[in-house]
Amino acid sequence: MDPKEVLDELKTILVTRLKFDPRRAADMTFETALPKGVEGSIGLDSLDFIELSIAIEERFGIVMDESQDLAEHFQSFDTLCGFIAARTEAA
Repeated sequence: MDPKEVLDELKTILVTRLKFDPRRAADMTFETALPKGVEGSIGLDSLDFIELSIAIEERFGIVMDESQDLAEHFQSFDTLCGFIAARTEAA
């Protein structure tokens, strides 16, 4: 699965699971930051990240290892799409 396909799937997850406005999701790009408190981000908080992680595990069939610090992968859509694409290729 290429990063653009992953991004489209993540946008769908944000709309369906995290109840984002579909118009807002449509404007998100690879450069869009995810964490709350980062300028220009979509403002995800810790509970949003947990819900997003669960949805990613379900949709992409990958396991998020909670013993690892995954924060670096959740900085932007670019880093998250790259992480998911690499994990799905390895599977």
